[in-house]
Amino acid sequence: MIIPPKYRLTPKISELLSSIEASRQVIESVSIPPEVETNIRRQSTLKSSLYSARIEGNTLVLDEFNNLSSHDKDKLEVLNILKALNWIHAGKKKNITLTDILTLHKITMVKSIDSENLGKFRKNMEAIFNSAGIAIYMPPPPRFVTGLMQKLLRYAGSSREKFVPIRACLAHYTFEKIHPFLDGSGRVGRLFIQQILSMNDYEMKGILSLEEYLDNHRSEYYRMLEEPEKDATDYLEFMLEAIAETAEKAKNIVLDKQKPQAEDFLLPRRAEILRLVREQKMMNFDQIKRRFVKVNERTLRYDLKKLQDQGLIKKLGTTRGVYYQI
Repeated sequence: MIIPPKYRLTPKISELLSSIEASRQVIESVSIPPEVETNIRRQSTLKSSLYSARIEGNTLVLDEFNNLSSHDKDKLEVLNILKALNWIHAGKKKNITLTDILTLHKITMVKSIDSENLGKFRKNMEAIFNSAGIAIYMPPPPRFVTGLMQKLLRYAGSSREKFVPIRACLAHYTFEKIHPFLDGSGRVGRLFIQQILSMNDYEMKGILSLEEYLDNHRSEYYRMLEEPEKDATDYLEFMLEAIAETAEKAKNIVLDKQKPQAEDFLLPRRAEILRLVREQKMMNFDQIKRRFVKVNERTLRYDLKKLQDQGLIKKLGTTRGVYYQI
């Protein structure tokens, strides 16, 4: 296996690199209130976690997330990825080690696979199958996995490839070709991209939700990963386009928050209540309560009162006839 894989520096790749760098410069230069930045990072990280799980077949959507128990299998998958992303952003490492990769797997796959395989490289040959159940790729034998991963991590931590987005994408491509884990290689591989970007100051305030783009283009994403290893140019163009488009969205979010509104400072649950009322035009308390089944009534009424005090929603009627609207 060639690490890194070969690619051609096409005009499209050069254009995408310029676009990514332009968005990055704007995102890093724009100052927004810390509370607002924390809120948008929290929202973006949750979306990244949700869409990364969806790529692997999880059917959960954002509106369902808050109402499910943390023991729900689909929600647990998302929460695990969320913890792993937070671990990456909190650590801000300068180099990625084998221990880091195994730790990411432990965090991401806990309670999803048996303890015998948790945080451990695979011990068996495992073919990669497409959606039709046809074997399309045979990764390297288990005895080579550790050595290949060490070589990959040396590349990921070096300046051999001066363009960080290219290095992150090629590292991800190689990671998936090695397929180091019995289960979870896809999820950990996407975390690997985020970790390389983060340790090279390309995290863009932690709001680069690349996974949403990949889920929306899931068939093409898988098709690109299935390409032979001889030339990774097409895959690289696809992934850089994903980063460029996501970075453009992140840039627009940051620019929009330069002059934040009162709602931009809201706590997550109150922001969600406001979003629901705005979408539904008018809601009574029972309708709102059904969306927050784990929140007691007193707390929910307090949230609604605070939103009224800030002039973000209006209360119409009295007692049982009360409705809320924007």
